[in-house]
Amino acid sequence: MSRTAVSLFGFSLFAFLLCGGMAYSQDGTPLSATGLGEFTSFGSSWSTGMGNSGIALTRSGYLSQINPATWSSLSNVQFTALYNFSGVNSTDKEVGQSSYYANGTFGGAIFALPIERTLGLTIAGGFNPLTSYNFAINSMVDSTSDIPSYAYKTEGSGGLGEGFVGMSFAPLYFVSLGGMFQYAFGRIENTRTVTFNNSSYTGTYSDYSAYLQGSSGTFGIALDSLDRLTNAGFLRGFGLGGYYKFSYNLHGTFVLENLYEDTLYSPFSQSGMGYIPNEYGIGISKSFGDLVTGVLDVRFQPFSKYHDTYTAAGTLKDALFIGGGVEILQGKEFGSLYDKRVLRVGLYYQKTQFVIPTESGQNKQLDELFLTAGIEVPISYSSAVSLSAQYGLRGLSSDFVLREQIFRLYFSITMGEGWFIRPEGE
Repeated sequence: MSRTAVSLFGFSLFAFLLCGGMAYSQDGTPLSATGLGEFTSFGSSWSTGMGNSGIALTRSGYLSQINPATWSSLSNVQFTALYNFSGVNSTDKEVGQSSYYANGTFGGAIFALPIERTLGLTIAGGFNPLTSYNFAINSMVDSTSDIPSYAYKTEGSGGLGEGFVGMSFAPLYFVSLGGMFQYAFGRIENTRTVTFNNSSYTGTYSDYSAYLQGSSGTFGIALDSLDRLTNAGFLRGFGLGGYYKFSYNLHGTFVLENLYEDTLYSPFSQSGMGYIPNEYGIGISKSFGDLVTGVLDVRFQPFSKYHDTYTAAGTLKDALFIGGGVEILQGKEFGSLYDKRVLRVGLYYQKTQFVIPTESGQNKQLDELFLTAGIEVPISYSSAVSLSAQYGLRGLSSDFVLREQIFRLYFSITMGEGWFIRPEGE
């Protein structure tokens, strides 16, 4: 068997393993091997404790990376940085293999600067992960009449990050508008190794990388306290928000490098592209007095339109997210700083974009269900730290070949400062 034939055989085998369930994940979920990886599904350090929701939540100190219109409620300069830890236990029932993956990563940061509070004029910018591509799959392939047995391993790493900058303003006292420009960029690397036990055959090592970049934008709106708009008392404390994120048209380069055991080197590169479809969502919030607030979000993204140079449109399915949560403020407005805290709980359900086989051999869209909880404590009168946890199941139907248990921890710090605040009397 020639070296070139082994290399090409490895490419086709990779797709076969993912579809056929012969392989299992060692270092992460094999689902992230599809397209550009797993997409992030939360918008702020607060939302992770409230079911990844909060499109309509307008409050001083709350920084949303999904709906820029909510920035108009900020009264102080705010900076928030997030760190997250994820543990995934994947079970492939077809081959009877389980694996556990744990990883901690930077979860993003955002800086917001209120310029004119009466107009809700705020500028903000930051960075957050857009996709995560992280897995490792091993497989032993039995010998045939033409090819001896060999070990096949593929590993993926990297992903796309997203930088953004935008502004918000409130043309009316109950209406806030916002927009932001977003730019995605990054590298996705996939290495593949074929190792033969028979010395008469030469194995290969291939490094396949995609370097992609592109721009998008988001428009958001938030209506605060709908009773001001309608004079209806039963709408007191209700808020409504929505956003629309435009599609990404990515472009870049796909690079393949083959290394053989006798050091023969065969590089190949070509231009590449990727299309990430638009996303939109709507949310409501309700304040029950000054201490309790509830939120509920619905988001949709037509991933069936997603495609890239090597992924055909229709490979993924349309994703639907429904989630909500409650936060409870504890402590008096004028009291000891350390008597104050915020407790959060939530729940969300999502039909993911992934399609995997069932035990009957039919393909089925994968869904997931998560419980969330969090706590926030102050470290000064304008700064706080937040800790939230999420636990859920991916693959709720019992006939899925792949099922995952996922535990996530999020830690964030928010710092505030009173800039552009005029002293009384000016």
